[in-house]
Amino acid sequence: MYKQGFTLIETILYIALLGMLLSGVIVASYQLIDSTRKVDSKNITQQEGNFVIRKIDWALNGMTTVTNPIASVPYASTLDVVSNSATHVVIRFNSVTHKIEMSENGSAYQSLTTDAASTTAIQFHYIPRNGTAPAGMEASTTINGFVFYTKKYIRK
Repeated sequence: MYKQGFTLIETILYIALLGMLLSGVIVASYQLIDSTRKVDSKNITQQEGNFVIRKIDWALNGMTTVTNPIASVPYASTLDVVSNSATHVVIRFNSVTHKIEMSENGSAYQSLTTDAASTTAIQFHYIPRNGTAPAGMEASTTINGFVFYTKKYIRK
């Protein structure tokens, strides 16, 4: 008499096929989650870098006096400027917290970067006046391995 059902070999074969199918789903899910994490991290880095560069642009906009850096010491990790509206701005890199900080008109330093971003450097470069070309300032910072850069000239 013939019995209905699966044999042991058929059962093992179906379990193996199911295992391979589930393994593929798990690998695809991991790759999807990992790529989402990487995209989120890159977006955070872009937002942090753009925010810092916009703040530096704001500080350099309409600058009239540059205390640091100056022509004799053209590279520095601190920017100290005064604008047309007599706003005194200091932007610096805090090597203890690895954050970029800003002070306006002598107020307490406020962090421009968050814990989500790892700032490794910030550098300001004074561009001396050259003939009829005005003096200027370059700023660059490295956040999570990405370099952000801006340049402004002193307009009188």
